[in-house]
Amino acid sequence: MGNGMIMTFLDENTLLFGDDSALKGALDARDGLIPTLDSNSQMADMMAAVDGSAVWSLLDQQGTQNMMRSALGDASKVADYETVKKRLLGSRYTMDFSSGVNFNLDVITSDSMTAATMSSLVKAGILYKKMNATPVEKVAIDALTVDSDSSKLVLHFKTDDKQFQALMKSDLFAAVSK
Repeated sequence: MGNGMIMTFLDENTLLFGDDSALKGALDARDGLIPTLDSNSQMADMMAAVDGSAVWSLLDQQGTQNMMRSALGDASKVADYETVKKRLLGSRYTMDFSSGVNFNLDVITSDSMTAATMSSLVKAGILYKKMNATPVEKVAIDALTVDSDSSKLVLHFKTDDKQFQALMKSDLFAAVSK
């Protein structure tokens, strides 16, 4: 793979890819040389909510903070984000392609106030992005819902295959998928 990425099959159903150090860590964990993801109770709890999905992923606290900073763009520069980012504990997402594209992201926070604050920040970021968005991007932004549920920030995106194909060619998609 390009850009320093390495790919290997662990078995006939499992593909592992990433940079060299990430693969080494994953293989060491598989071989019992270092603790596994299952030994991290927070990650194991988050995994239980998504592992029935065909496509899913988890991020730890630092990964979640980086992902949210990147997703928020300029909105992450406001004082509220610096205050609440320490209370972002992890995140998980699922994707389903059986009927268009269905994406669900849960950001686990320390409390309901943090989840509500993050919901407001994300909504502000969406409004900012929408001001300069192309027509295709505006349709995608309109298909995104953002809310908070107890101590979770919840994002949901659903679109049909045709709209998703058009979105994949947009600058917005390039920015959020890097």
